[in-house]
Amino acid sequence: MADSEHQPDRLMSPALLATLLLGGLLLLGAFWLRAGWIGTERFAIHWLDVEGELGRTSSSQIRAAAAPLAANGFFAVDLGRVRQEIEALPWVVEAEVSRHWPDTLHIRVSEHRPVARWNDEWLLSRQGEAFAVTGAEGMQGLPRLSGPDNRREEVLANWLAMRDSLFGSGLEIERLTLDQRGAWTLGLDNGVELLLGRQRVDERMLRFLAVHEQINQETRRAVRVDMRYTNGLAVRWANGSDGSREQTMGDSDRHG
Repeated sequence: MADSEHQPDRLMSPALLATLLLGGLLLLGAFWLRAGWIGTERFAIHWLDVEGELGRTSSSQIRAAAAPLAANGFFAVDLGRVRQEIEALPWVVEAEVSRHWPDTLHIRVSEHRPVARWNDEWLLSRQGEAFAVTGAEGMQGLPRLSGPDNRREEVLANWLAMRDSLFGSGLEIERLTLDQRGAWTLGLDNGVELLLGRQRVDERMLRFLAVHEQINQETRRAVRVDMRYTNGLAVRWANGSDGSREQTMGDSDRHG
């Protein structure tokens, strides 16, 4: 009878060896798939699904940015690089890219949405973010806001509030300026420059709204309305001979 105590121990059982070999082959295959060395044609991406409220970027532009990298196949495509290529498009703020089995890349895009221009150099979002976009210089229809950079959010907030105040009056703000002294000046779409000054700005806006219909009924055209008076205002009228003429109505005591 053989003495089993003196037989050499096996270093590894056949079952364990087979398991390790299979695991290694699976890892190697996964690596080759991710690297694009195999399976590119078998696991090709056939669909680039684009989602998002797009106004200034087309779906075709987004697909064109993603397509060269998507050609690497479902497993090998680098989602981070696809995202970077899409976010490099002028109006794109953020892109989210994900794989959808078996042959689709899903792309969700957020765009810049400007509500105004800031200091004639930047575009401004509703959240107060100033940004620049190549080719946006000729954009029409955006009001122009101006002021010190450290008061940008204040200027934006006041523009939104003043715009709401003017709602229903038929007037819109084309320009809003906050100067270094803290005085507010509006350029309205009817050609009137409205001076509100530094003090009691909301009160002065309400007083202007109370009289603007009366001013519009004049046969003369108003070019400037100065509300920096305690209880009155001054109107500068367009005049064919000397360009303008100013008339003070009410309290003549003017404040800042």
